[in-house]
Amino acid sequence: MSPTSNPTIIFISATQGIPVPGENLVYRPEITIDIDNEPLDGGILTKTVALGIDPWLKSRMIYEYKPNTPVLGYGIGVVLRSENPKFRVGDYIQARSYPFSSYAVLSEEVATVRILKNEANLPWTAYLGVLGLAGETAWVGYKAHADAKKGETIYVSTGAGAVGSVVCQVAKAEGLRVIASAGSDSKVEFLREIGVDVAFNYKKQDVGTVLKENGGVDIYWDHVGGKTLETVMGCMNKYGRIVICGFASEYNLPREEWHGNKSFILALVKNLTISGFIISDTIAKFGDFDFESEVTKLVKAGKMKFREEPSDNLEDAMKMLADCLVGGNEGKGVIVFS
Repeated sequence: MSPTSNPTIIFISATQGIPVPGENLVYRPEITIDIDNEPLDGGILTKTVALGIDPWLKSRMIYEYKPNTPVLGYGIGVVLRSENPKFRVGDYIQARSYPFSSYAVLSEEVATVRILKNEANLPWTAYLGVLGLAGETAWVGYKAHADAKKGETIYVSTGAGAVGSVVCQVAKAEGLRVIASAGSDSKVEFLREIGVDVAFNYKKQDVGTVLKENGGVDIYWDHVGGKTLETVMGCMNKYGRIVICGFASEYNLPREEWHGNKSFILALVKNLTISGFIISDTIAKFGDFDFESEVTKLVKAGKMKFREEPSDNLEDAMKMLADCLVGGNEGKGVIVFS
C-alpha cells in the first residue's frame, strides 16, 4: 500500500508561558505512514479515535517531551495491526502517551495501554474526561483526601472544569453544601445545572466575601493556588481540609513571581489539614475506590454530567491547549477523528 497521510502535532520547544502554535508546537500535515509495513517492535498500530486536551500537557512539555517528536497525551485508538498477544485487531485502547497524530505506533508504551470495553456504550470521548484522567483525579482525590461529612461545606475553584465539575457532583451526592466558582457566566450557569448550591463568577464577585457570607468552608478543593489559596485559608472553618489538586495561577510564571502565602499561619491556628496529591501516587497508596465501575454507573444514569468542547481538526489542538491554560475553554477539549 502507498503511504497514508498521518498529520501530526510536533513539539518544538518548551516555554514558561503559554505555548505558541507555530513556535512551540507545529502542525505537520505532510507526514505519512505505511500502515501495512510500519515496524511495530512488538507493539500495536492504531487509528486514532479521539485525543484529550489537558493542562498537564504543559508540564510534560517542560519535563518530558523531546524536541521534534510528536506531542503525547491521553488518546483513544482502534487497533489495526498487533504484534502483542494482549491486543487484537479491532480492540479499542486508551493510552497515556498517545501521539497527537491520525495513526500511531505504540511499542514502548504498550505496557501501559489498556483495552476499553465500553459496555455502557458511552461516547468514546467520555474516556478522556469524566471516565479518564480528569474524572479519576476528582473521584480518587476526593475519596482519599477530603474526609467529607454530610452537611459540611466545600468550595471548589475552577468548578466548571473537567476535574472540578466531577468533585462538585460527587460532593453534592454525598450531602455536602457545594460552593463553586468559574471565570465566565456560561460556566457559572453550568455549575447551577449540575446542582451547585452557590455558583459565582470570581471575576465579578470577591472570593473571600462570598465564602464568608456563606458561613465559611470545611473543605477547599484547590485548582489555582496563589492569592486564591491565601484568601480561602482565611475563610476556612476549624479542622478544615484543603486538597491541592493544581496551581493554575502560577504554572505560567517564573518562580520569582509566585505569590507565596501570607495566611499559612492559619494552618496552625485553625488546625487545618493540607493535602497535595499526584493521582498516580494516590492510587498506588489508596487504590482507585472502584472509579470506573462507579462513575460509569453515574454517567449512564444521567447522574454525572459533563461538558465537552470537540473539534474534528487536529490542528485546533494547539490553540485548545493554550485556551485551557488560561480558562478560555468552555468544556473539556477533545479532538475527534472520523
